[in-house]
Amino acid sequence: MAAGKNAAAALLEKKGFACVDFDSLVHTAITDCTPRILETFTPIAAAQRITLQNPDGTLNRRALGAVIFKDEALVARQESIVYPKVIELAYAFMESHKAQNIGFNATVLFKIPELMKKCSAIIFVTSPLIKRLLRAKKRDALPLKNILARFNTQKTLLEDYKKTGIPISKVNNSSTLKNLEKQLEKAFFLLKIS
Repeated sequence: MAAGKNAAAALLEKKGFACVDFDSLVHTAITDCTPRILETFTPIAAAQRITLQNPDGTLNRRALGAVIFKDEALVARQESIVYPKVIELAYAFMESHKAQNIGFNATVLFKIPELMKKCSAIIFVTSPLIKRLLRAKKRDALPLKNILARFNTQKTLLEDYKKTGIPISKVNNSSTLKNLEKQLEKAFFLLKIS
């Protein structure tokens, strides 16, 4: 979260990649799966005095995040509802961009082995904790405790990606966009990506 994946994806697109933002896919999947999400999580949210629906009947994603991101089991339940739709959307994206290299802009893609099998390399974008915290606070306007709860669920990401056996290059996004671009070029060389 807030490490600079979007900036890296934009630089990949400049190199001709078709990049799909998994946050966008997840948002679409959540919209499609809202009835089941509400059925599953409304009783849990009500016990915490949290309302999951906006006045217009749509899902309040921030409220859902406040309910689930403190509990790994609840995150897993939501993923079991949403990920099948995410997989379907990802395959549709790949099908519509057959002539290009594909970049998956995703934080927890390792949780979807079916899509990980499509990956030939991983570029792991990281940034110092304080920079990520400041970026997330500015970008998302979430309470600090919510940001830290999300960070906590992501603390083992690099180790989780190493377990996939797919070649990884770690890129540190703590400086300028130009520096990030140079690091991506180095990652391409190390990973033998053309």
